[in-house]
Amino acid sequence: MLKKTRKTVNRTIQKLSGAEMIVKTFLRNNVKHTFVFPGGTIAPILDVIEKKTKIKIICPRNEQGAGYAAIAYAKLTGKPAVFMVTSGPGVTNAVTPVADAYYDNVPLVIITGQVGVTDMRGSIPVKQRGFQEVDTVDIFKSITKEALIVRDVRELPRIIEHAFVTANRGRKGPVLVDLPMNVQREMCNSNKFFLTKKRNYKKPMPPRKNIELLARWVREAKRPVILAGGGAIAADAGDEVRKLATRWHVPVVMSLPGIGVYPSPEPLSLGMCGYAGSQHANLAIYNADLLICIGTTLHVRQTGSLPKRTAPQARIARIDIDQNELDHSRVPINLKINADAREATATLNAILRRYSRDKTLTDGWQKKIEEWKTQYPLVVGRHTTHLRPQRIIELVDRVIQNRWVIVTTGVGQHQMWVSRHFNFDYPTRQLLTSSGHGTMGFDLPAAIGAKIAHPNATVLCFVGDGSFQMNIQELATVAELKLDIKIIVLDNHSLNIVAQFQRQNWKSHPTTGEKYNPDFAKIAHVYGIYGVTIKSRRDLPSRLATALRHKGPVLIHCHIDPKEDLLPMLLGGHTLDDMTFKSSFS
Repeated sequence: MLKKTRKTVNRTIQKLSGAEMIVKTFLRNNVKHTFVFPGGTIAPILDVIEKKTKIKIICPRNEQGAGYAAIAYAKLTGKPAVFMVTSGPGVTNAVTPVADAYYDNVPLVIITGQVGVTDMRGSIPVKQRGFQEVDTVDIFKSITKEALIVRDVRELPRIIEHAFVTANRGRKGPVLVDLPMNVQREMCNSNKFFLTKKRNYKKPMPPRKNIELLARWVREAKRPVILAGGGAIAADAGDEVRKLATRWHVPVVMSLPGIGVYPSPEPLSLGMCGYAGSQHANLAIYNADLLICIGTTLHVRQTGSLPKRTAPQARIARIDIDQNELDHSRVPINLKINADAREATATLNAILRRYSRDKTLTDGWQKKIEEWKTQYPLVVGRHTTHLRPQRIIELVDRVIQNRWVIVTTGVGQHQMWVSRHFNFDYPTRQLLTSSGHGTMGFDLPAAIGAKIAHPNATVLCFVGDGSFQMNIQELATVAELKLDIKIIVLDNHSLNIVAQFQRQNWKSHPTTGEKYNPDFAKIAHVYGIYGVTIKSRRDLPSRLATALRHKGPVLIHCHIDPKEDLLPMLLGGHTLDDMTFKSSFS
């Protein structure tokens, strides 16, 4: 009897370095750009990217520049952006942008270099063993969805893949992977590591019973208001919010990260609420009988410092993908809906389609809101010969109307003036700003990331003089990459949002006012960027229009009134119906 012989197949077992495994994961996840500030402990990865892929390495002038550019890129693409830094100071310089991504729910995969495993301090009671060693995982635990270290090259593919999946599911956010140098360099047979199969993430199903109850509340409400936040944009819920507002004539107020969910020029849009919102938006919340909160945190900047008196006459319903946010809401809520903002609002609209709307129910409410808009203007009248920032922002808006526009800002008065006086309509006119963490210096690097993500968009960077000088060196990145970004510097020679707070409370501002500033237009020129200075109200319209039409990067240095306060403003200890219109200089 003949014995069957087993055929042997010669398989070439591929050996890969840890760095090659990382880059293969980048390619599997369709990474097109990486945002990097380099150093020795991430050099192996950079070498593989350069020699074996078409991934573009974007290298701004410091870690914050790279981090904020990555944040803007991730917000606009909806996919995790890769942000890489070296060990030691590279890691600690990355803390602020990573915190920014965490508090604004931005998906990042952060790769941090680390000293080799044998050089790590571990549990030994000394400060440091390896050069530029820091305990990265412990530093980042509280400001990431997960912070992980890879000690075995065989675990590397699974952990990197896990980082991409985790960053982009549920409430999005940053995931950090710390990579010892030896792990990046070690070789591993390709049959010795395995990728964990991606588990399908199931969003929480919209709770039908609760949404049925909310639908009844909508039908009964005489003074309804929608408060839309950044979660509505993250969930792409804009169309559903607009259907709900338009069909049932519900006015829409927005948090800072939610600006543009409902188009600014529409009659039902009340703009931004909160400490730097409008008095008519805040009055609408305060006097509402139904407040529908969609993807918003209801933090102090939106509601003021008296959360139990936010909307004292209203039933408050809150839609959020994070059950913890609902269970620990600052503002007491009457109805929790744990669901994706788009799916929950779509379900609500589908239920409400079965009913006809009694238009007369809310007619008086609409009339009252229009009266408030007239009674409480957004620009407080005062005589000045200086440039007023509100006028500059409105003129820029007018010049670039009918374009696809992405606006970035820093943090300060200019940020709030832009949210008040520029017309937004997501996704064709979108605002990118630092909201939860409130980071100065976000502005210019974010504009860089925005232009890389969407080269055909008109990218505007509005920035105050204080915020601009946090990352002014990124003008070099703009020039180097030849990015067509229009930078509008609103210069009042002060850190005036803090100075205003100090004047209101202590009648002085010892460190924040009368700052020396250079000629920013000349600095732009030195970097090879076209620069314009505007000081005169008479010259403003023509010079602004000419500069905005210039092809290529432009910096427009506007000298604005140093005594222009951000007014109206909600002060601590006051309810939403009681904003101050009084200048801090009086």
